[in-house]
Order: sequence, then structure tokens, then C-alpha cells
Amino acid sequence: MFDDWAWKSYNRVIKEAREPTPFKSRAQRRYKRLRRKNDIYTSGGGLKDKTSGSPYTGKVKRFGTDRLRFESIDEVVDIKLLKSLEPSEDMSQVLWQGMQLKEEVGDLLMQVASDFMDSLDLDVSMEDLYIVGSMASLNYSEYSDIDLHIILDFGDVSTDKELLRKYFYLAKSKWNKTRKVMVGGHDVEVYVEDVNDERLPTATYSVMRKEWINQPSRSSLEIDYQGVTKKVTEKMNEVDELQNIFEDGQYKEAYEFGVELRQKLKRFRQAGLDKRGEYSNENLAFKLLRRSGALDRVNDYIKSSYAEMVSLKR
Repeated sequence: MFDDWAWKSYNRVIKEAREPTPFKSRAQRRYKRLRRKNDIYTSGGGLKDKTSGSPYTGKVKRFGTDRLRFESIDEVVDIKLLKSLEPSEDMSQVLWQGMQLKEEVGDLLMQVASDFMDSLDLDVSMEDLYIVGSMASLNYSEYSDIDLHIILDFGDVSTDKELLRKYFYLAKSKWNKTRKVMVGGHDVEVYVEDVNDERLPTATYSVMRKEWINQPSRSSLEIDYQGVTKKVTEKMNEVDELQNIFEDGQYKEAYEFGVELRQKLKRFRQAGLDKRGEYSNENLAFKLLRRSGALDRVNDYIKSSYAEMVSLKR
């Protein structure tokens, strides 16, 4: 057991020593994790006399600082991705002419929603059809999807709304994976929600009524870069830890860790949306993680770990 551990450690050190870019190497990421793990031992607010107060109370001073190159957000994600969060001056010309949805786009989105409803084979009519998210606002980018929300009265189908939510979630996931619809280079993502659900006060346009429910505003599009940086770095470290577990051959642990991490990231984003909406630190961090490929890495390690677990070893 000891010899096996020592051999793995030796090979890891050799591999890290050969990596040409230390600021993005496994070694550097490991040092950053250790530094954050040891943050609890730093003194509160840079306390001089440690006998006059507890290092576990007050505002702690971290070992790392933003002056270090690898602490900057542009070392965590590509600067192009960071700029993609910035709000634009005008609405996307792919969908909008001024503040009005282009007629041909509206017709296409109505057809997509009708085709989706036909695929369900349910005796229920659409109450409304919304465009929400970044493509209905000023914070769109080349990475943005067109979020198309079909509004139904769940009570017309069943009294068990939670079961319906699960059904519609599976139905929309299958639809989005098997029917790729694009408008001007942007994927159309279909969602289903109950007409009685409490909605966030984000930019929302009714395709059916051809009018705004909530108009977009620049005043709510302020980015807390320091907060977003912190959350992106924290989650990147967890993805790196998943990679380390997998590369150490602990496939069962990697699979379980990956599945839990994926769920945690979804809860993390939803908590931000519920609290502050589209421009919450959590939602912006989630977007950067998705656009940088970190979420794809999580899914890849989950699949690879499972494959290793069930494969026959010769």
C-alpha cells in the first residue's frame, strides 16, 4: 500500500515538474487549494498580537492576494469570456428591431413551441410564450441561448404539480437534445413553467401577446467582479479536485464526487437566481464555468469514471 502511494506521488511530482506553464499547472492548482484550506489559520484583520484576539473571529486575511498572477480572474477564465458578461448598449439584432421582436422570429418561436406541445400529446393549451434570459436583455453574448418558456396551467393536466414538473423537465431535456433549433447562431432552449409560479422580475417578453411583461434595464446590470472571481475560483478548485481524484485511479470516488458536484453547481446557480436574478454572483459564475468548459469537464469525468468502474479488467 505504501509503495503504491509513494510511486503515484513520485510520478505526480515528475509530471508536474515537466509542465511548461506553472500558473495553470496541476501543481499550482494544488498549492492554491492548500492555501485556501489553511485560510482559517490566518489572523483576523491582520492582527499583530495574536494573544489579544482569536484568529477564528473577525475578518480574516488570506495567505494569497490579488497581486499574485494566478489569483486574477483572467488566469481562471479567458478574458474574452469575462467580457461576454458585460451589458451591451442595444438589444440583440438577431431577435429585435429596436424593442420589438422581429415578426419572422416570433413566427418561428411560436412554431417551435407548437411542435413541442404536439410531441407531448397532452390536452392542454398554452397560456403564454415568453422569451426570458440574456437574449431578452442587454447582457446577451455569442454564448447566449434563446430561453423559450412555455406557460401552461398545470391544474388543467394534474393536481400533482411536482410530478408534472419532473415530467416536463425530462420532456424538454429530450426535446432540446434531439431537435436542434437555432436562430442567428443561438440555440433555442425550450422550458415549461406553471402559470401560477412566482416569477423573477427579470426581462420577459410575451411572444403571443407581442408585448413586454418586464422591460430590460441597464440599472440592474452591475457586476461584482470580486465576488464573481471568488466564486469561479472556488468552483474551479472543486473541478480540479475531481480531476485529481480521477487521475489517481479512484474511479468510484470520482464518480460520486462528480455527480454531487454537478448537483451542487445547479443548486448554487438557482440560489443566486432566486436571490438576485440574472446578475447574481452565482449565476454569472455559473455562466463563466459553462463557457470555459468546466461543466463539460465535470460531465466527462463522471462518464469516464463510470466507464472505468463497470469495465472488465483483463
